[in-house]
Amino acid sequence: MEDRVSDNSLTFVEMFEAAEQASDTARQVSERCRDYFDNKQWTEEEAQTLRKRGQAPLVDNVIAGKVNWLIGQEMNSRTDPKAFPRTPQHQQGAEAATDAIRYVCDNAEWPAKRSAVWENMLIEGFGGVEVTHVMKRGEPEIVVNHYAWDRLFYDPHSRMDDFSDATYLGAVIWADKDKTAKKYPKMADALTGVVNEYGSFGETYEDRPRYELWGDRERNRLRIVLMYYLEDSKWKWVKFTKGVILEEGESPYVDEDGESVCPLILQSAYIDRENRRYGEVLKMLDQQDEINKRRSKALHLLTSRQTIGVKGALDSVAAMKREMAKPDGHVEVNIEAFEDAGRVGMRPFEVQQTGDLALGQFQLLQEAKQSLQNMGATEALMGAADGESGRAVLAKQQGAMQGITPLVDKLKRFTRRVFEAIWQRIRQLWTAPKWIRVTDDERNVRFVGLNQPVTVQDFLSQQPEEDVRAFVQSRNIGPGDPRLTQVIGRQNMVEEMEVDIILEEVPDTVTLEAETFQQLVDIDTARGGILPLELIIEASPLRTDKKQKILDWLDQQKQGQGHAGQMQQQMAQLQAQMAQMQAQADMQSKAASAQRDMATAEKTLADADKIRAETAETVADTQKTLVETKRLALGY
Repeated sequence: MEDRVSDNSLTFVEMFEAAEQASDTARQVSERCRDYFDNKQWTEEEAQTLRKRGQAPLVDNVIAGKVNWLIGQEMNSRTDPKAFPRTPQHQQGAEAATDAIRYVCDNAEWPAKRSAVWENMLIEGFGGVEVTHVMKRGEPEIVVNHYAWDRLFYDPHSRMDDFSDATYLGAVIWADKDKTAKKYPKMADALTGVVNEYGSFGETYEDRPRYELWGDRERNRLRIVLMYYLEDSKWKWVKFTKGVILEEGESPYVDEDGESVCPLILQSAYIDRENRRYGEVLKMLDQQDEINKRRSKALHLLTSRQTIGVKGALDSVAAMKREMAKPDGHVEVNIEAFEDAGRVGMRPFEVQQTGDLALGQFQLLQEAKQSLQNMGATEALMGAADGESGRAVLAKQQGAMQGITPLVDKLKRFTRRVFEAIWQRIRQLWTAPKWIRVTDDERNVRFVGLNQPVTVQDFLSQQPEEDVRAFVQSRNIGPGDPRLTQVIGRQNMVEEMEVDIILEEVPDTVTLEAETFQQLVDIDTARGGILPLELIIEASPLRTDKKQKILDWLDQQKQGQGHAGQMQQQMAQLQAQMAQMQAQADMQSKAASAQRDMATAEKTLADADKIRAETAETVADTQKTLVETKRLALGY
C-alpha cells in the first residue's frame, strides 16, 4: 500500500506507547534477570561500597549454570514434526506433508531459533518468531524470523501465556533513515523530522547504544514499528514510525479454514495477576543475591582481623594493620600501655576472634545455595549423585522431572503452533509443482515431489504388465505416442492434504520406563532371547522417530533378504538356461565343424579327380607324340 502521512499513525503510536508504558516494570525486571545471567549481579553503588571497606564483590553465578542446563536439555530433546492423516486416503499425503514441514524447518534453521525463544522464556519471560515468506527466484520461500525479547511488544491486556487473547502484537526495528527514505521516497521529508522525536517509557526498545528517542540525529537512525492488529475479526498489519505510516494492509495468511491469522507467534513462561510476563530466573534472584553477599562477607571475615587495645599501645595503627595482613606479621606494643591496661583489668592489645561470624556466614551461604539448587533444574534432575546407585538417581530424576514439566509443555505447545503455521503457509503458497530434498538420513538423501503432474505414462508405469499391454493394444499406442505425455492428474497436492501435526516431545531424561525396559531385556535374555527384535524395539524408551527409523531399517533388511533369495533363484534359472544354450552352441559348433571337414574332403577328392584326368590327358598326349615321332623316324 502507498506510503503516507496519516492521523491514524498517531493511534498506532498510542497503542505502541501504551504497551511500552504498561510493561515498563516487567521489562525492567526482565533486564535485571538478563544481567544476572550475564554475571552482572552487583550494582555499581554496591560494588563501590564493598571496595571501600576492602570487601570483594564476588559473584557465584548459580543461575547461569541452571539456565544453561535447561537450554542444553532442550537441545538434546529436539524432535522433528510428524503429520498424521485424518483419513486413510491421506496416508501418502501425510508422509509428504511431514517431509515438507521438515524441509522448511531445516531451511529456516528452526532448531536454533527455537532454542533462542526457550532461552528468552527462561530468562526474560517470553519470546517469539514470525512465520512469513519471501520471494526468491520467483518462488515463495517460507522463513521463520526470530525476534529477541527486547524487540517485541504486546497488548498489555492479554492474560494468556500464548497471547491468544491479544488484540495486537508487534516488533520494534531500528533502521537507517536514508535507506528508509530511499525505500519510501514520498516520506523523505517526514522521516527527517522523526529522527529528533523524543518519547519513550523505558530503555528496552531503544537503539543500541541507548537513546530515548523515536529517532537519532547523530547516527541518522529512526525507530520503526511493525504491528499486527485485530480489526473486525481480521488480522491486519502496519509498519509505521512517529506520525508516518510506511506500509499497511491485511494479513496475507490464512489457516486451513480460510480464517485470517497473525504470523507473529509468541509464548511466555509465566504471567502474574498484573499481566506481567516473567521467567524462571526471577524466582532465583533473591537467593542469588544472598549467595553473593554471604560469600563475599565470609571471605572478608576470614581475611580480616579485628583488634582492641589501649590508646597509645601502638605507635601506628596503620602500621599494625599492615603487619596483621602479613602471614608472618609482627606487632610491637609500648611497655607503658601495660600499666594503663592493668588498672582497668584488660590487655594493652589483643586480636578479636571472628571465626564464629565467618562460620555463621558460611552456614547461611550453604543454606542459600541449597535453596537455589532446589529450584528449576535441581541436582536430582541433573543426575548429580554422591555414592548413590543408578536406580536411586533414576528415581530422583523421575520425581524432579515434575517440577519443569509445565514449563516444557509450554515450549511444546509453542513448537506445535509454529509447525502448524508452517504447514498453513505451505498449503497456501506452494501451489506450483515443487521438489524438496529430504535430508533426515545423510546416507540416503531422497527427493519428494509436491503438486507433481501425473501423465498417462506415469500411470501405466505403476500398473501390471498385462493391463498395460491390453491398454496399449486397445488404443493402438506406440512408442513416442504424444498421448503418453498427457497429464491426467496431480500427485501430492498440498492444498488437498488433510493432516494433523503431532509432537511426541519430552525432555530427554531416563525414567522408570527405562528401568522397566531393562527388566524386560533381562527376562528375555534369561529365557534365551525368544522375543523378536521388533518387539524389543517397540518396548524400548527410545524416541518415537528413532524407533521408526530402526523398524524401517529392519523391514528393509527383511525385504532385501527376500529379494536376495528371489534373485538367487532367478540367477540359478538363468545359469541353467545359459548352460543349456552353451551345450546347444557346442553341438552346433561341432556340426558346423563336421560339415566344414566334409566339404574340405569333397573338395580334395574333386581336386584329385581333376589331377588324374589332367594326368591321363598328359599321358595320352605323350603316347601320341611318341607314335608320331616313331612314324617319322621309319619314314612311313
